[in-house]
Amino acid sequence: MRVAVIGSGLGGLTTAYLLRQHGFEVWLIERSSSLGFYSESIEVDQSLAEITRDKSRGQKWIIDVPMRGFQGGYYPKLLSLYTHLGLPVVPVNYTFSFSSSQSTYFIHSGASGASIPSLPSEAFTGPSRLARALMKLLGVALCYLLLIALSFAAWHDLLPQPLSSTTLTVRQFTAYLSSFLTYPIRIPAIGLSPWTPLGNIFEDFMGTLVLPLFSAVGTMTAADVWAMPVRLLLEYVHITLGTSHYHLGDGFSSADVARQLSAPVKDQGPDYVRLKTEVVGLEYALGGGVKIRLRSVGDLEMTADETLRVEKVVLATQASVARCLLRNLEKSLKQWGEEKERRRIGKMIQGLQSVKYRETVVVNHMDTSVLPPLADRRDINLHLPSGPGSLQEIHPSPSPPYFKPTSERIYAMATQIIYPKDPNGQPVLQTTNPVMSIDSKRVLSVSKLERALAISNPHEILPLLQPHSLNALVYLAGSYVYPGIPLLEGCVGSAKEVVKSILEGEKYRAESVLREGPDKQGKRKQKQIEPVGGIDWEVGRGGLITKAWRWRWNTKRTWS
Repeated sequence: MRVAVIGSGLGGLTTAYLLRQHGFEVWLIERSSSLGFYSESIEVDQSLAEITRDKSRGQKWIIDVPMRGFQGGYYPKLLSLYTHLGLPVVPVNYTFSFSSSQSTYFIHSGASGASIPSLPSEAFTGPSRLARALMKLLGVALCYLLLIALSFAAWHDLLPQPLSSTTLTVRQFTAYLSSFLTYPIRIPAIGLSPWTPLGNIFEDFMGTLVLPLFSAVGTMTAADVWAMPVRLLLEYVHITLGTSHYHLGDGFSSADVARQLSAPVKDQGPDYVRLKTEVVGLEYALGGGVKIRLRSVGDLEMTADETLRVEKVVLATQASVARCLLRNLEKSLKQWGEEKERRRIGKMIQGLQSVKYRETVVVNHMDTSVLPPLADRRDINLHLPSGPGSLQEIHPSPSPPYFKPTSERIYAMATQIIYPKDPNGQPVLQTTNPVMSIDSKRVLSVSKLERALAISNPHEILPLLQPHSLNALVYLAGSYVYPGIPLLEGCVGSAKEVVKSILEGEKYRAESVLREGPDKQGKRKQKQIEPVGGIDWEVGRGGLITKAWRWRWNTKRTWS
């Protein structure tokens, strides 16, 4: 079977790799000049922290863009894939600082909440500030324990009725809990509910710690986090509790991931990985399959369109690109009277209209002015602006693009301090969604990306994006096509589901041919589907304790 995978992010690369593991003939088509998963990454000289031009000068150091660290509990399939590829994955306990426009107000010492937080340096400038910091620490501990309990209840569908609605947002959840905790107990003898400060403490906890953390995790604005279904947040907290963060071992980067995943496709021949190739349109091919119209990009001379005919197409592109190509195919299917597949494509187009994106800016630089005071700096430094216009212009224009806080759009800025292996080298700062200007003289690279937002009603939208059919022509792969917050796990998980669906269709057709054979049962046993891609997908789920914590009786996954 001939399959074309359009798009070479992690979703497209994984789909192509898994298909090749099952013997399919696969084309990988990418519009840019390099594979998408690492196209924004940069190479710097370890000792100088400058972008490498002369590759013979110094030792190369590849910095992935965007951040490629991930938390084990939420990424079991990604961990399984990396293990299968033989890529070393190193556990790391990131530490975090939380700052506002005025000061650093909280330090998180890592270990996914299992460690004792440090106090910000400001707490040691006077007795009253130390007392306030200790009281805040106690309040955070109480709120975190409450959040863990509610996350456990959400995972097992045991939330109380007011919190169990699938449409309940993070803001509504916060308002309800804050109101309840303000007057939690009614005393029958006096008919009154005494006031407690817990309501204000919980509201502050959600607004100053949970919000910036999830704004950074999903590269969302503050408004996006407040509007997100709270079940996504609660299940993320439950799954990641007690797990480590991971990143690739020293000397490995996203370029190695892309190289290994694309290798089986390249091994077919020189024309199977098509870079600098634009997909102009999709058309139904008479007799079955899809005709893909291709055009080379980047050349000064306009080249004629080329046609590639395949049995299946996997769209691993942004939702807007996929929607445009599917509309083109839908018209073609209507012309040829292929009504069943046209209706299926129509559902996918309808679902794609609900997928929204946010612009993301990632700057690699050496400007420490975006960091908190030296004593408060940690591996990842989160900065939540107090409000619109709360930041001063530090550097004169021109400077790299940044998101000046407005009433409609406030990002939490995340700056990771990345240390080179060379002990004499200088660290590089990678700032995602800067909310203040960065000195242009200290900038190494600027990348503009788009990230999908979590779908607000996945129960309705995901079935539209994944309509089941054993004879489907087109499939979607990507972070947004999978339950949960759109992250790398969704890329791998959606790719696995696509290949599984294609294999099921092949199995069904093979059994249809064998149905009249003399040894029907024996031949059917031979066609049992092996693990997708020959990968042990259980490896990334962890040990017995982790599996027990993640166990649930309702195994249908809609949220995570």
